[in-house]
Amino acid sequence: MTKTKFDYQIAIPSYKRSHIVTTQTLQTLLGLGSDLSNVTVFTANSEETEIYKSATQEAGLNVNIVTAVPTLIACRKWYNSEYYEVGTRILNCDDDIAGIFQKLGEKKLTPYEGSLNTLVTQGFEVCEQYNARLWGINAALNGFFLKNTTTVGLRYICGIFHGSYAGDEALCGVDRVNESSGEDFETTLRSFKLYGKVVRLDGYGPKTKYFAQGGIQAELGGKEERNRDHHEALVRIVDRYPDWSKTYEKSGGVTNIRLKTITEDKIEW
Repeated sequence: MTKTKFDYQIAIPSYKRSHIVTTQTLQTLLGLGSDLSNVTVFTANSEETEIYKSATQEAGLNVNIVTAVPTLIACRKWYNSEYYEVGTRILNCDDDIAGIFQKLGEKKLTPYEGSLNTLVTQGFEVCEQYNARLWGINAALNGFFLKNTTTVGLRYICGIFHGSYAGDEALCGVDRVNESSGEDFETTLRSFKLYGKVVRLDGYGPKTKYFAQGGIQAELGGKEERNRDHHEALVRIVDRYPDWSKTYEKSGGVTNIRLKTITEDKIEW
């Protein structure tokens, strides 16, 4: 497929968050210069689709709403394998992004004032330069961790805001595990295993609330059940990729994964 500079689609899987997606992610995209013409919000069922259509219309937003399938990972697999043409560039966004921030100087963070097209094009251009198939931004909105670099190698690509290609084996392979919890770790590790690198734009981070109500939280149940299922899913991921990952416990007793640091190249901004 021949791609022009700004040729990409924006996919937003969402569940029980019609108000949130209209007031957060869609507003963030508009603020970054998107006209929403290439945006599709994917829902779990036809009933949800009608709710989202009403919510976006009431908000005065002209957005494509499509009925996909339940669960986050199944939804991503569906639109990557069934909805978009193979090779389509996709910017995947969570439904509750309240802003994108960038690092200036040593530790200062400021709202990103560039265009969405500039940021997305940067990610895909570096991917294609290095024959990678997955790019993302930093998960931590913390000036200490954000760097004015782009890293090619193995780094965590958070599912909140990342670029990929429809039909990619890392996303839709028949051996892809059907667990939504930890799916971004799984995607990162699968893509690294297949292509030998992923790309991260280290100087950008999303403003969002992890483990918020709705979305995967509603999908997997209450806090206790969510934490248990999350822990078990991450342990299984590490069991599949022991050379590049290990689990550890964050404050509050929440399990997380630490990836092995592998750097093929680092591009200074």
